[in-house]
Amino acid sequence: MKTLHATRRQLTAGAVLGMVLAVTVTGCRGWETDAPPVHLNWNMDTQEKGKAYRKSDFFADGRYMRTPPSGTVARGFLKEDDARSLGRVDGLAVTAFPAGMADPEVALARGQNRFGIYCSPCHGLAGDGDGIVNQKLSVKAPSFHDARLKEMPVGKMYEAILNGVNAGNMGSYAGQIVEEDRWNVLAYVRALQKQRDPSVTLGGKPEVKVADDAPPEKKGEGLYVSKGCNACHSIDGAKGVGPTWLALYGRAEKTSKGAITVDDAYLTESIREPGAQIVEGYPPVMPPYPLTDDELNNLIAFIKTLK
Repeated sequence: MKTLHATRRQLTAGAVLGMVLAVTVTGCRGWETDAPPVHLNWNMDTQEKGKAYRKSDFFADGRYMRTPPSGTVARGFLKEDDARSLGRVDGLAVTAFPAGMADPEVALARGQNRFGIYCSPCHGLAGDGDGIVNQKLSVKAPSFHDARLKEMPVGKMYEAILNGVNAGNMGSYAGQIVEEDRWNVLAYVRALQKQRDPSVTLGGKPEVKVADDAPPEKKGEGLYVSKGCNACHSIDGAKGVGPTWLALYGRAEKTSKGAITVDDAYLTESIREPGAQIVEGYPPVMPPYPLTDDELNNLIAFIKTLK
């Protein structure tokens, strides 16, 4: 009996050892072979297809990535509604939120979330312009509670998010904030403003379209607002980021290049090459503005009326 049990133990041990050896041998990886791998179900796993950035032997230019046919628009990118997508219709900023927005509570909650991430570093959590980043900027982000922004058409504020403002002082956030969220953010901004000033309207004050046959100074007044000059230059004597425009024309100024008298030539240079002569007491932060000759002349004509 003892011999029988010993034999069984030996056979069992041998079987286990054999199984271990079999698994070890068949489970090895890294062996080199010229034989193709076994693929039981080809199906579509290894189909011939083109992928972006890969070399192509099919197309003459050797690229798989193709230029879309002229006039085509990617799905989801057809911007048929200018008011919703651009914030401006027929040259004027819209003064109404687009139809079909989320439930107000949902929109405000989402807007608060996006505002906290992307806007509050400069504009502050309450919109006061006291964000931690703003404290280090030469050109300060404004408070949303300033009269100018409380009256600003909501479409113009949308444009600021979409395109940036003041020649890049605030860059575009189109890549960070999607279209729907831009309107949600603005709904939250209006809610912040209305908390302190119930007279604030959701749409803001409508822009006035200047007629084509209007006098140059009237066109210049429109440019003062539409180009954002009013963000830094007051017309009532108040000091801002830049000198006030009140009684600016003909005024003697001390600049980094010496004393000057403000005239057409100086204003032209200051707009097109802001760093050429910096008025004492003001930071050299104004970027060059790409105005046409007519726009420049109209703006100067407006400045001359501010006496």
